[in-house]
Amino acid sequence: MRILCVGASHKTAPVPLRERLAFSPPAARAALETLRDRYGAAAFVILSTCNRSELYVIRPLHARPREEEIRAFFGAFHDVPRADYDGALYVHADAEAVRHLFAVAAGLDSLVPGEDQILAQVKQAYQLAQSVNAAGPELNELFQLALSVAKEVRSATRIATGKVSVASVAVDCAKEVLNDLTDKCALSVGAGKMNLLMLRGFRRLGVGRILVANRSPARAAELAGQCGGQAVPFESVAAALSEADLVVCSTAASGAIITAADVRAAMAQRPRRRMLILDIAVPRDVEEQAGQVSGAALYNIDDLRAVVEKNIRLRSAEIDAGRAIVERRTADYFERLHVREVAPTIDSLYRQMRAIADEELAAARKKLTGDPRANEQVLRRAFHRALRRMLHKPLTHLRAAAGTETARQHAAMLRKLFDLPLKPEGR
Repeated sequence: MRILCVGASHKTAPVPLRERLAFSPPAARAALETLRDRYGAAAFVILSTCNRSELYVIRPLHARPREEEIRAFFGAFHDVPRADYDGALYVHADAEAVRHLFAVAAGLDSLVPGEDQILAQVKQAYQLAQSVNAAGPELNELFQLALSVAKEVRSATRIATGKVSVASVAVDCAKEVLNDLTDKCALSVGAGKMNLLMLRGFRRLGVGRILVANRSPARAAELAGQCGGQAVPFESVAAALSEADLVVCSTAASGAIITAADVRAAMAQRPRRRMLILDIAVPRDVEEQAGQVSGAALYNIDDLRAVVEKNIRLRSAEIDAGRAIVERRTADYFERLHVREVAPTIDSLYRQMRAIADEELAAARKKLTGDPRANEQVLRRAFHRALRRMLHKPLTHLRAAAGTETARQHAAMLRKLFDLPLKPEGR
């Protein structure tokens, strides 16, 4: 059996090339069906994310597809010239392929170590291959094991410690500064993706009210609807500040939208309430001096990124511990695989030896009498006859090959298997 992984990732290919080699779910399904029909003896899983496109293959030892055919498939399927992508493809075989899959599933090979999306993406890739009968029992087992390894790495190390996106750090910051959000009002200035991610985080924490202001009233209403909030006119941002305990800003404005004077005026109307302002816009949406207003706390994109970078460093320090787990589980997998490969031979040997023993025992039973000494001789002869029959074929082959390298190899293997001395004892 051969295990192969061929692909390109953020480590080998820039974004434009990864985009050209990416498999959307419909494209991955079509590719799997093509490969399944073309190479019936092989099994396939396609893992395609924003950071990697990989094709995992298990096939009989001398069967197809070969490495060259897999490389060519990427270009043929995506209509990309070979010269554009061939240098970006890597090939992992057998133990290295298994090791790579385990590391990928565990987030050890991700752009951000320990990121949590990859585990679900690996599972979805495996399920898609299953759904079109492309995975086969061996890849099914391998991907199930990869999911298990990933969970062990995440539970036994700190690879997933701390948030590593600006939006998630912003949500944690709000929880830390304001504690309970259930009676708080959040104001979003801007209606982009980052605003959505932060508002969803605040909603999960049970924030009491959400207000959304954007230059486009339609976009403000759309985001408010997605978060269970209320749209307010963009021109009313300064007035809405007096209601807000939590302000998040992420617009494309060229200058400050919220001034220190706006914050000072808002705080004068609610002197006993704190205000947390999270400004992740570049250029900044909030004047720096706003953070000096009594009762207000201002964090900008650099403040939040510093937390992100610290958490990434903490995660990176855990990579070696995670790879040690991957190495151990890879060795365990191949140990079981190798045992499984010889299991049919072992079973056949047991059956053959047992059949001989049963035949000799059945013949001996017919000769047993009431004389213990005679019965002992009957059983001894039966036992010796069974031994001769068991050893007859292997010894016949060994004698026939005497004087050849094959005979010497077989003799050495017999000494190893039966723990025989080089020379018989007593000679």
